[in-house]
Formats: sequence, C-alpha cells, structure tokens
Amino acid sequence: MTINVQSARMASMRLYEAESSPEMIAGRYGLAPQEIVDFSLNVNPLGSPVGAIAAAERALAATNFYPDLKFGILRSALARRHNVPAENFFFGAGLDDVIKLVLQAWTSEGDKVLVHIPTFPRYELEARLRGCEVVGVESEIPQRIAVDRMEQALAAGGVALAFICTPNNPTGATVANAEIERLAKAYPATIFVVDEALIYPMEQGAIPLCNTLPNLCVMRTFSKYFGLAGLRIGYAVADARLVEVAEIGRPPFNMAAAAMHAATAALADETFLPSCKAFFSEEAAHFRERLAAFPQISICGSNANMLLLDLGDRNASEVTDRLARKGIVVADAGSFRGLEQHNMLRVSLRGRKDNLKLIAALETIR
Repeated sequence: MTINVQSARMASMRLYEAESSPEMIAGRYGLAPQEIVDFSLNVNPLGSPVGAIAAAERALAATNFYPDLKFGILRSALARRHNVPAENFFFGAGLDDVIKLVLQAWTSEGDKVLVHIPTFPRYELEARLRGCEVVGVESEIPQRIAVDRMEQALAAGGVALAFICTPNNPTGATVANAEIERLAKAYPATIFVVDEALIYPMEQGAIPLCNTLPNLCVMRTFSKYFGLAGLRIGYAVADARLVEVAEIGRPPFNMAAAAMHAATAALADETFLPSCKAFFSEEAAHFRERLAAFPQISICGSNANMLLLDLGDRNASEVTDRLARKGIVVADAGSFRGLEQHNMLRVSLRGRKDNLKLIAALETIR
C-alpha cells in the first residue's frame, strides 16, 4: 500500500480534541474520571437552557420516527432571528459536519483552499481529505489575522474557497464586516466561508451580508454559548444557490430530532445567553487578576471564556503533561499550525471552584 503526500501530511496533523480527551488522560495516569477537570474544549460550563433539555426529552418519545428532513421549525426560527430567507440555511451535525459538506459541495479535487494561520485545524484537514491544495497564509504575529496577506494570496488567483474564522480559534482575533464584504466583492470567483462559532449569538455578525453577497457563507453553532455541544447542531447561512448545491450531498436526517427541538427552544430563551455572557466576563476578569501575580505567564488572546496563555520559555507540552498528571486537562496550542514554535496553552474557563484549581496548578510552573 502506498501513502501519498496528502495522506502523510494529514497523518502528521495534531488535533487538540484527540490529544486532550479526559478519558484518555484518566486512563494514562491512573486517575478516576471524576478527578478530571477539562479546560481543553470550549464548552459552556453553565450547562444548557432548561427549556432546551425539556424539548429534547419530549422529542425522545418519538425516536422511532425520522426527523423532519428540512428541520422546518429550527429553519423558521433561525430565519426570523437573522432576517434571512428560510431557504438560505444549511444544517449539519455540528460545524465539523458542515465544514466537510460545504467543501465537498463547493470545491473539486485540486482546487486551492485558503486558510489563515493559526486557526481551527479542521479546515485544513477536511480540505486535504477533499484533495484540495491548501494555501496557508501566516501572520508575523500569531494573535493577528493577516488580511493583507490573505488578499495577496487571493490576488494571485485560483482560490476556490477561503476560510475566515472570526472570532478566531484559538487567538480570539476578529475580522471586521467591512473587510469581509470588501474581499467578497473584490474576488467574486472565491467562496468565502466565515466561521462565527465563537461569536456571541445575540450578535448578527456577518450574516446580514449573506443577503447581498452570493459568494459568502457564514457558519454558526449551538455548541458554545448555547451549551448544546453534546447534541451536535451546526448551521450555515448562504445564498440559496450555494445551499441548493450543498443539499445534494447532505445525508438525509443528518441531525437528530431531539437536537432540532432543543436548538429551537434555546433560541426562544431570552435570559440564558445574557447570563452566560455576564458569567464569562466575571470569571475571565477574575482569572486575569489572579494570573497577574505570575510574571512567567501572560494572556495573549481571549474570547468569552476562552483564553490563550503564553508560557514564555516553559515548554508547553511538558506543562500540559504536568497539569494532566494533576487531573487538569488543557490544550497544547502547539497542535495549531503556526503556533508549533510558541509555548502556549488554550484553556476554556469553567466555574470559580475549577478555575481556582487551574490557577493553583499554574502557580507551580516555574
């Protein structure tokens, strides 16, 4: 059996989700699962909206039936929320599913896919699995998205699809709507896929631009702020003609009925998101205040409850391992292309008690 260059490159890619699994950490170091505190994945520590859980439970009474093929109630709720036609929505089992499906629909083998670096590794992985050529645009400063360098790559021609992650994972950097609109208008042959998984969901972000830009797609998720990561609900907003092509390859019923009902109920909850935002702000401020006493560690990127920590000259892999032995799981940011030479950790804060455990553990890093 031969392994081509693409396969070899993909095999060498590190995915932080796989490296930091709490179950793996517990087994590796002989810890009980309940001893593990996971800061590695960006989830909502406050849980899920009560109404969303109740709606999912009611839906379980009909699990012998397939879900609505078009996910009608969720589609209608999102159309009202975003003031976008219902036919402009595309759904997947989380954004990982959406990313794979839009790449399959809108690119062909050999096409160029533009990715700014560092960012969510799944874009590059799925593009390579599709057989695309990945054009990586790296910023001199990792915490900044180099839009000027992206434009240079676009001007060189031949880019079929470009990913823009804003707020960026893992740095929290953003790209303004005006810049997104300018690029989409200047390069109409390129499809721009804007990932807003980390945006505060009450904000419209770049979605209004989809009403006027036929080459723009904006992706959202219910995994982060909405606290429904375990139900796997992602969606994209794009011109109806793009959605029509993507629908050809979408597996029927690729989102569970319980997920659809939970997401619809979560959209109707007017208090959950603001309370989460206030909680994240309070915990992040407290964490920053406590971390100020550690000159060896600095915060070099943030968004909501997600922080990127710079360890200076301390080896991130070794620190990750030391924390894991204490039952504290963090993401070694070296798994993000472009941050391999930087000693950084990505953490997503939890409640005060758990956050203090992380502070105490970081205090031992000298």
